[in-house]
Amino acid sequence: MNSPVKRSWKLQDFMAHGASVNCLSLGKKSGQVLATGGDDKKVNLWALGKSNCIMSLSGHSTPVESVQFGNGEETLSAGCQSGAIKIWNLAVPTVQRTLNGHKSSITSVDFHPYGDYLCSGSLDSFIKLWDLRRKGCIYTYRGHSKSINSIRFSPDGQWIASGGEDGVVRVRKSLLE
Repeated sequence: MNSPVKRSWKLQDFMAHGASVNCLSLGKKSGQVLATGGDDKKVNLWALGKSNCIMSLSGHSTPVESVQFGNGEETLSAGCQSGAIKIWNLAVPTVQRTLNGHKSSITSVDFHPYGDYLCSGSLDSFIKLWDLRRKGCIYTYRGHSKSINSIRFSPDGQWIASGGEDGVVRVRKSLLE
């Protein structure tokens, strides 16, 4: 009888933060870079296969709860317990903009497939759609009856799916033309 358990090989272990690791994201382009966010209020970047941090992004005032690479690996979003989202330009590295609007911790963020938009979910139970060119929130959706745990754009960017603490998954039109 064949076992459904598959063998895997460990690539590496490393101490990523001085406190809890709350979130992580693998680069969408190469899959060889990893971002981690932690209770130490930092976002750290790692090259897979190397044990040293290649970049540490400071400037968050509260623990980092969600990170996501843009479609390339030049941009990264980081959502914090304060409700703020920082958009980082990793080439420089600097904060391109800070998005404020949620009243509670950012639990999930996702870049639109074409890169000009970001959606965010929060413990405040709202979903926000941000225009990164105009630097502001363009839509606020009543998300769930409880906090939002996960949010994603569809591959074509026409839909936003969200999962919440209420046990519900909602799929809605992104309202982007």
